[in-house]
Amino acid sequence: MCCFCPSCIDEDWDNCSNFEYTGPWTLHNVHPRKPADVVDYVDAIGHGQGIGDQWVEGTIADVVEVGDFFAVEAEWPNDYSAEFWILQCTKPLHVLADTITDPYGETHEEGSSVLEGIWYQQFGKSPTCFVRYDSSPLSVVAARRVIHVRFALLATGVSRNSPSFKLPSDTLDAILASLQRSEETRST
Repeated sequence: MCCFCPSCIDEDWDNCSNFEYTGPWTLHNVHPRKPADVVDYVDAIGHGQGIGDQWVEGTIADVVEVGDFFAVEAEWPNDYSAEFWILQCTKPLHVLADTITDPYGETHEEGSSVLEGIWYQQFGKSPTCFVRYDSSPLSVVAARRVIHVRFALLATGVSRNSPSFKLPSDTLDAILASLQRSEETRST
């Protein structure tokens, strides 16, 4: 279920005004393949190391493993007005042997550090609701754009024939803080 009534948006599931249409549901937690502490841009800054793009790549993107969820800073402008994307890793950090253009038109140069994953898109009015499009091609993402890794998405059912998920509010807050810190660091 991924309902957008006022009660569900406020996470008051018992008072869903659309329960008769959504029916009963079971909550399934989707966790990274291996338990790990959340690593994000804010944590990296806190260690007092030099913060160049290469340092962030090696520290944050390098810990992502197949099955892990990770957030990346969205290129702006984009068709969805998204500040960040969520992906589930299908191929961890690697260096490209050739220049490639991914299915979304983004070109990645030979020698670039990238990750690959399944794309999750924010859906509806709630900033914590995401859908996974099984039919969408795998995304290739520059490692320098990774801002938050190893967090859980909570399965909520199906919306528009695609699996839907809820991003916990505290994880959303941490991703937004990482995004803000990333933008501040890149602008200095």
